Amino acid sequence: MKIAIICAMEEELNAIIQGLHLETITKEYSRLTVVYATYNGHELYLVLCGIGKVNAAIHTQKLINGVALDYVINVGVAGNLAQDLDFGDVVIAIDLVHHDMDVTGFGIPLGQVPRMDVFAFPCAKDLLALTDNIRSADCKIQQGRIASGDQFIDNRAKAQFIHREFNALACEMEGAAIAHTCYLNQIPFLVIRSLSDKAGNEEGQAIHSYEELKDMAAMRASFVVKELLVRM
Repeated sequence: MKIAIICAMEEELNAIIQGLHLETITKEYSRLTVVYATYNGHELYLVLCGIGKVNAAIHTQKLINGVALDYVINVGVAGNLAQDLDFGDVVIAIDLVHHDMDVTGFGIPLGQVPRMDVFAFPCAKDLLALTDNIRSADCKIQQGRIASGDQFIDNRAKAQFIHREFNALACEMEGAAIAHTCYLNQIPFLVIRSLSDKAGNEEGQAIHSYEELKDMAAMRASFVVKELLVRM
């Protein structure tokens, strides 16, 4: 299978390369630099998209234009919105929403993209099924909704609002854009995020814990990717 693995940051991409012990080469597709490798019989196309939803969507579309992909997997770190999850735990998205899409003035629910036929972008059911039995002695692995927006959430009230409004377990800045792009292109996708901080748990602490724990969290996410690829 041809599988794209898209990460926002070098730390996340390097964790995949190191965690899977990949031997890589660099290729160009649609004027996009791609780190290419093989693993368990799969062709992997690893892309560093940069931070934020626009970067994520553009890089995803460019890769889709250049490669006939079977799946897209977004991997990285996220902020924790759930009381029963902790640093380094992994959330595998069932679906994703844009928490910063706001046209409520027109009577449209918060998060709904106008004239889009879905509210939340659903991840591939076959990939979700393959992750059901992935376990780790180091962290909890849980499926649930992830909310994305062009904001680093370091405010308790904002974090609680996103969790309450969308029933989201985690928040980050790229996943929904990648999901949105894949949905429009009819390419199955999955988003895997490890929790590097407790978004808004204490004012100013999310940034501190993110800086301290993002490498550990990235490695936890890469573990889930490795286990998934073995099962595919």
